[in-house]
Amino acid sequence: MAPWPNRVANGTFRWQGREYELPRDGKPHAIHGRVLSQTWSVVVSGPASCEMVAPLDAAWPWKGHAWQRFELSSAALHMELEVRSDGEPFPAGCGWHPWFRRDVAGAEEVRLLVPATRRYVLDDQIPTGEQVEPAGESDLRHCPLLGDRRLDDCYASLEGPVVIGWDDFRLAVAIEATEPHVMVYAPRDAICVEPQTCAPDAFNLADRGVRGTGMAVAAPGSPVRIAAWWSWGSDTGDG
Repeated sequence: MAPWPNRVANGTFRWQGREYELPRDGKPHAIHGRVLSQTWSVVVSGPASCEMVAPLDAAWPWKGHAWQRFELSSAALHMELEVRSDGEPFPAGCGWHPWFRRDVAGAEEVRLLVPATRRYVLDDQIPTGEQVEPAGESDLRHCPLLGDRRLDDCYASLEGPVVIGWDDFRLAVAIEATEPHVMVYAPRDAICVEPQTCAPDAFNLADRGVRGTGMAVAAPGSPVRIAAWWSWGSDTGDG
């Protein structure tokens, strides 16, 4: 997801006093950036690693591109993603949107640990600007069973890796960014754990003066970056 993750409310935002409009592709909000359906070009590859780039298309008001690197070992995947400006500075965010089955390794239930002290209050999938301590079904700090929880929530102020647990198999996700965020989407038959640099609608939140949203600026030589280490095994993480 680049040059923004998740949603921009109504496909519009302001930057340096000017309003910009983004394609909504038939949806209420602009969603998941502009490289989801772009062709990525491999620039470097090896037996266990790969680097690739994709341009930000003409629907994005500034010239730039996204860069990714993947490196796989026997028990971990290291991922890096950057939004890079090819000219003028511009607002940016990025992240990944992986889906996972709930029945991995034959598990009947899945647990999720999100050690976050902040959750964004949403209205129609868009943050209102209010941030609260997770509570009730949205509190995932003790690795609960997901069960019937139908989450679509963004968390911040992470105090450790996110952990997905299927019986005795664990997948831990350590996120590195200036202000790490994670989106959790939990429909009936799957789960998404989405590491990202900022909250949904961070451009508009920042314009309203909301702090701590991860809003950032990509400038030549100064990309907006996120990295994640995905490690797995029977003894990874809590719970």
